[in-house]
Amino acid sequence: MNAARTVGSKGLQIGLIVVVAILLLSIIGNIIYMRRSGRLADEKQQLTTEKEALQDEKKTLNETITVKDGVIEDKQNQLDALIVEHENMIREKDARIAQLNRRAAANANDLKAEQERNAKLKEDIDELDAKMEELTNEIYIQKQEMDALASAYQQLQEKAKLADVLNVYNVCALTKWDRWLCADRYNVSKARRVDYTFVSFEVDGTLFTEAGTKKIHLLLLNPQGELMYPSSEQFTIVEERAGDVQIQDHAYTLMKQINYAHEPVKVDFVLEHPERLGAGTYTAKIYIDGKLSRTEEMILE
Repeated sequence: MNAARTVGSKGLQIGLIVVVAILLLSIIGNIIYMRRSGRLADEKQQLTTEKEALQDEKKTLNETITVKDGVIEDKQNQLDALIVEHENMIREKDARIAQLNRRAAANANDLKAEQERNAKLKEDIDELDAKMEELTNEIYIQKQEMDALASAYQQLQEKAKLADVLNVYNVCALTKWDRWLCADRYNVSKARRVDYTFVSFEVDGTLFTEAGTKKIHLLLLNPQGELMYPSSEQFTIVEERAGDVQIQDHAYTLMKQINYAHEPVKVDFVLEHPERLGAGTYTAKIYIDGKLSRTEEMILE
């Protein structure tokens, strides 16, 4: 009996366990269902939101497509216009090419004639070059002749220039001295010495020399190159150096005036020296009308 009770209680326990298990499964199922229902609701809401967003995008895309269609239509119209314009340009260019081809065909004969003229011109140029070379040689020869004539003319000018002036010839420069003592033999300091310098020469010109009054200036320089006994007056010296004319006023030692009549004129200068001349080289310069005509040196020992 106890065994039967034991078996019955076990069966009851098993039944209770089964009932409890069923209840647990039912509760778990309800929980799972509730979770899934909430998740589905969220997914539904999300899908609804996405649907609305997609509808908005679709609307925007439709509007964009409408705009694009308008732009495409405008572009197509422009393209059609460009195609028409291009076809017109092609036709115009074809006509221009045909015209140029006709001109080229027409100019072919002109080109041939031009080539023939060019060949003739080349022959003429070669002939002119030969003549030019010949003329160049002749010009070179004539230039040499002209240079020779110019040189001869220059020489003639120089000779005429020299022939136009008076020249000094036969210059003679002498120094003479005298010595004497005064009566007072005891006063030897009164003894003195007086030197004289004589400069004589002839002046003459050519047929080209102009006759008339001429001024002759004598400049006597001591060994130190200083002018001796300079005059208070001055005369004008004209010198040519390297093609330049230089004019200066200068004192002189002695001056004479002569009348030239195409005949030689003898000129004498006498210089009295109050003091004895020292040894050295003395220089006499003779100017006629301001131009240096002759230079003579005297050496005293």
